[in-house]
Order: sequence, then structure tokens, then C-alpha cells
Amino acid sequence: MKSKPSPEATAARRPGRPAVDRREEILDAAERLYDSIGFEKTTIGDVARELGMSPANLYRSFPNRRAIDEAIARRQLSVIEDAAWDAARSGGDPGEVLRRLSLAVLRETRRLSFSQQRMHHLCTVAARERWPVVNAYMNGLRGALRHVIMEGQHSGTFSKADPEVLADAVNAALTRVWHPHMIEVFADEDLEATSDRVCELLVDGLRN
Repeated sequence: MKSKPSPEATAARRPGRPAVDRREEILDAAERLYDSIGFEKTTIGDVARELGMSPANLYRSFPNRRAIDEAIARRQLSVIEDAAWDAARSGGDPGEVLRRLSLAVLRETRRLSFSQQRMHHLCTVAARERWPVVNAYMNGLRGALRHVIMEGQHSGTFSKADPEVLADAVNAALTRVWHPHMIEVFADEDLEATSDRVCELLVDGLRN
């Protein structure tokens, strides 16, 4: 007696359902168009044509244009967040780790801002409108900072104050060298030197 096919297998054979998940392919195509003509000018039809597919098929992977925008913003911001966590877990003196973390975020944010101008505009809109993906990104950065602070507390380097409160305070202090708008405004300054000075002051405060 033949076994009954699973619901997943049945769903996979439904007429019109894509044979493979094309989400990454769609995001790649959308990024190319956003970079060449700008995300505000790009339409769902443009992305579909880039892939030689119909808009209806594209909607099988993403329910609307906003979903594509959020997925691309998540891609871009995850690169910065990953760099922050790599620095946070790099080990060594907690003050030096904090300095490396701040520089990593600054460098990746600056790269996004100046080497991918059109993509930067998408992330700026996402930040201004506080899309959920931006809130998740900010929570990720706070998590990396909290990790460094707790490691410093564990080693006896930093004070035993609430690490959540300290992470929020440190995150706020680093806005000058982390926020895309601030990076643009102070583009002519040595922001890496500013980052080091801010971190030096923060570490002095964390030690008390």
C-alpha cells in the first residue's frame, strides 16, 4: 500500500507554485536595479523583467514591494551587524575590543554610505521610518555592546552596573560615529580618531 504524500510534498506540486525558492535571485536582481536606477524608481515590473518572469510569479516569493525593500535593507544591515559581532567576540582587553567594535561599525556603515549611494538611500529611508528591520539591527548592535560589557565585568575590568543600561548608554554615545547621517555630515573629519576618543572616554566611565 502506497503511503500518503506529506502536506509539504503535496504543496510543492500545486499548479503554478515555483519549483524552487527564488527569493535570493529576486533580491539580487532588485539590488542591481536599485544600484543602477535607484530603489524609488524601480518597480516590481522592472524586477520581474530583469529575471524574465511575470510580476505574478514574483509575488509568490514576496507579497509586495515593501517586503523586497525590507529584505534588501536586512541584507545590507546584517553585514554591519556581523562585523560588530566579529569584533565583539575577538577577545582581549575589553577596552580594546570596544574600540575595534566601534571602528568595525563605522567602517562598514561608511562603506555602505559612500560606495553604494543608491543602496544607502534605501537604508536611510528605512532608518527614518523605523522599519522593523532597523529596530532588529539596532538591537543586534546593542547585543554586541552588551556582550563586550559583560565580558569586561566578568574579568573585573568594568563595573558591575546593569549591562543593559550600560549598553544603551554606550550605543547612544557612539551615534556620532555610527549613524549614517552623522557620517555624511562629518565626512571631512577623521571619524576613526573620533571613534577612538569616544571609546577611551567610555572605557574610563565603564571602569568606575
